[in-house]
Amino acid sequence: MPKHVKESMNRRWYDQEASCPRLLEQIREIPQPEIREFCARVLINFGEKVRKEINERDKRNLAVNSIGQQGLNALYRYGEEKRRWYDTDPVLHKATGNFYTLSPEGLGLVGFKLGDTFGLLQIYGVVCHQLDQPPNMKEMARIATTALNTGTQEAEEILVTLVGQDLYNSLGGNTFKSNQ
Repeated sequence: MPKHVKESMNRRWYDQEASCPRLLEQIREIPQPEIREFCARVLINFGEKVRKEINERDKRNLAVNSIGQQGLNALYRYGEEKRRWYDTDPVLHKATGNFYTLSPEGLGLVGFKLGDTFGLLQIYGVVCHQLDQPPNMKEMARIATTALNTGTQEAEEILVTLVGQDLYNSLGGNTFKSNQ
């Protein structure tokens, strides 16, 4: 990989955790703004929960709560430039802003837990787009909650029930089975 490409990939604090830019790409590829905003809100809430849990654990262990010098520098520069696609949307902007305040451990947890969840919601969005129907907020919440609380496989079963096995398979279902 050319040096300038490698450097541009690691300009942002959260780019060091490969799953975080991938989460943003998943959100970007969802055709409906309602689902993109829903994913951004999940990202915000989950990120805040992870941050709180890590901080509480570190307080109990008397560890120093710090995101490190690089994270602090990124936080200081956060919001200077609004060139990225998500900077114009306040909810998405806040969601990416949460990346700047998470430790590397927190970034890893967020990426690990939300990758498959967003993949399922992305497929749901594609189905809604193809069928020209608005996304159902209750179904999105059911998919996300099940994925985060019970597991991806159970959430995948809900999605298959909603859209049908053939349509699910035709959209690449089962290709992002992961780490859970």
